[in-house]
Amino acid sequence: MAQRVETEAVVIQRFPYGESSQIVHLLTAALGRVAVMARGAWRSKNGYEGPLDLLVSGRVTISMIDGRDLGLLLARRITTSHPALRSDLARHAAATQLLRRVLHFETVGGGGGTHALLERALTALETIEPDRIVMLLLAFDLRLLAAHGLTPDVDRCVRCGSPRRLARFVEGCGGVVCVDCLDRADEGAAIDGRTATLLRTLLAAPLRTVAAPATPTLARARRLVDLHLAWHADAGGGRKPRAATRGSQRRSPRRG
Repeated sequence: MAQRVETEAVVIQRFPYGESSQIVHLLTAALGRVAVMARGAWRSKNGYEGPLDLLVSGRVTISMIDGRDLGLLLARRITTSHPALRSDLARHAAATQLLRRVLHFETVGGGGGTHALLERALTALETIEPDRIVMLLLAFDLRLLAAHGLTPDVDRCVRCGSPRRLARFVEGCGGVVCVDCLDRADEGAAIDGRTATLLRTLLAAPLRTVAAPATPTLARARRLVDLHLAWHADAGGGRKPRAATRGSQRRSPRRG
């Protein structure tokens, strides 16, 4: 049975199909990530206000049929094409990185809560100071991880629960590990108090209120989040870290 849905959406991927059509992946507010056929998208007269391009946001009407992965795009009204992201190389590169992250973590049918996160990031990216783009990308990654229940834990040891003597970030366990729980002295990556505070703040506070950290702190935070993302990458965000305890037979990470 066909379901007709009107929702806000942003184009995150598109492919040509035949002579005049497109297969388009949309990140929508109502349905998460969906794949739709845009029939006649390249024809001069269509209901989409032109062919669908990346990073264009708008109001769409789609028809989805139960049991089918591919829907049909019926209409689209463009809200914004985010022009500032197309005229500035650094901003466009950052926007492309956001799309890559969403495409990897959100499967078709998932990601309903991510639409608002992506739209806010794209809008902020148009006007943010160039030297704060790195912070915006880091904040986006942290909130995307949080949306999937994969927030890196920097407040307590993920193996014993103690908030004391936190020493290393072990991505396979999902966060920091104290000195007493390390399997070896060089396990994981170094983390300090400033870096942990930055990660907490970027996750909880509006980016405009976050003071720019020292360059080494920002670089360390970026590295730790990249390690965390890489650990979960193979499963598209679905791999869950193991919060091992001191009483387990072995405190090494388990792939789930």
